[in-house]
Amino acid sequence: MHVDIEKKFNLEMESIKNPIVLIGWPGIALVAKLAITSIIESIDAKEFLSIQYFDLSPKAIVEKGVLEIPTAKLYYKATEQEEGNDLFILTASYQPQTPVGVFLFSKIFCEEMEKIAGGKIEMYVSTGAMISDRVHDNPLVYVCGTDPDLVQSFLTFENTKLYDSGYISGANGIIPAYAGANHFAPGVCLLAETIPLPMMTFDPRSSKALVSLLKDYFSIDMDFSKLNEKIKEMENVFESFKKQADQFMAPPQDDKGADSYFR
Repeated sequence: MHVDIEKKFNLEMESIKNPIVLIGWPGIALVAKLAITSIIESIDAKEFLSIQYFDLSPKAIVEKGVLEIPTAKLYYKATEQEEGNDLFILTASYQPQTPVGVFLFSKIFCEEMEKIAGGKIEMYVSTGAMISDRVHDNPLVYVCGTDPDLVQSFLTFENTKLYDSGYISGANGIIPAYAGANHFAPGVCLLAETIPLPMMTFDPRSSKALVSLLKDYFSIDMDFSKLNEKIKEMENVFESFKKQADQFMAPPQDDKGADSYFR
């Protein structure tokens, strides 16, 4: 599987401080992608690596007339806190398409991070969504990982719950699992509950639940204004859809006009 990694700027290994890797591939309701993108934009993280990988979806991306090949991108932001964490943030336009592609990307990526940070990565934290038949006002975030003590440290925060058993498909599940299983660093996966709706392509409420947890856990200085705007937009669309549905389902009204027998 062909992979081409382009470094955008040099980063001295000795300068990297308590690094963690945050991961958010596109998936259900774009919950992870929106969460991770919101963090990147809010903290002004800089693109560090551009990764061409031949198992990404064969769909060229066009934005404002510009044609681009799909890539994965790794962003970097140095902490300004004494005991803070430098952030490496991975996202992409698409996920790898095949099982071999997902596992091979996980291997290549973890090995590359090992070289970049000199074995100092403290944890890999991926984000995702979990379909639920009921979403709380503050969506729950389900937590699982390769290190029980690390999982427990996330569960001390509000609106979290242990993901006791099940499956996590795709790169959002495999990368942290691979990192932990192969002794690169412990891996954690955070899944925000969501109910995908036909009229909504994303769920910013669930994305905000992920961002809130990451913000509190790692003391990230976040601005929620753009996410809040998207939540308001989603609520307006949902309310409009609900009104249309109510009108459609309403029983026919009796005709009480001039020609009606019912007076």
